[in-house]
Amino acid sequence: MIVRRHRVPCLVFGWLAVAAVRAAHAQEPVTVPLSDPSRPGTLTVAIVQGTITVKGANRKDVVVVPRPRSARSTRSNEPDATGLRRLTPSTGFKVVEELNEVSIATMNPNQALDFEIQVPTRTHVKLSTVNSSDISVEGIEGNLEISNTNGNITLTQVSGAVVAHTTNGNVLATLLRVTPEKAMAFTSLNGRIDVTLPAATKANLKLRSDNGDVYTDFPLTLQPSPAPVVRESRRDRGRFEIRRNSSIYGSINGGGPDIELRTFNSNVYARRGR
Repeated sequence: MIVRRHRVPCLVFGWLAVAAVRAAHAQEPVTVPLSDPSRPGTLTVAIVQGTITVKGANRKDVVVVPRPRSARSTRSNEPDATGLRRLTPSTGFKVVEELNEVSIATMNPNQALDFEIQVPTRTHVKLSTVNSSDISVEGIEGNLEISNTNGNITLTQVSGAVVAHTTNGNVLATLLRVTPEKAMAFTSLNGRIDVTLPAATKANLKLRSDNGDVYTDFPLTLQPSPAPVVRESRRDRGRFEIRRNSSIYGSINGGGPDIELRTFNSNVYARRGR
């Protein structure tokens, strides 16, 4: 007879949520075991207010350290509270682990909570934050999907494949190794794009800055831009329109997958690493 064992997900929820809230208040770490430490895990963090810092380490679990922001100043227009001391509740959060996938979220999106997280070196990460907060990743090997709205993205000594976008902030990345035959993108609307790729990287680069300059020290073999897009509509006094892409196209080391570096209001730097 075969006995099937069903693994119960690790939930920092219910009664464990109390421990999570205490950790958020006392800045105590929360350790989350992985279902199968022999395989790469996936870390997903999606918050509205707060910074995210992820570091790879020689470990087989995930350690989460919450760091609450300082409390807001006491309101001066609360006459009923005269002579009373205001008590500030802790910022709660939850962690769920299931089948090597760890997800982290705050319980109240209106409260800011910063996270410092340690994961095994071989981990895929999906990180996003919104309001005036930065995202930093260091020493990770895997697929990195990073999204920010009002803050910077900094990737240090990472390996794998990266898709990183911020609306108002810089994207700074240093890659030790890239995944062969996998496209990557580093983009911003209002911020600098500064990416260092391994010297032996084989890729087709697409470089663009609408209101800035583009710099590189790679021996770039320039390629012709794609044919302009023509849109024509003559019916009912329609119009004829031509759009030409202003990106710079070029191959390095014979070409390979597409790597895009693009911003609207700043410079683009494609650097040649070791």
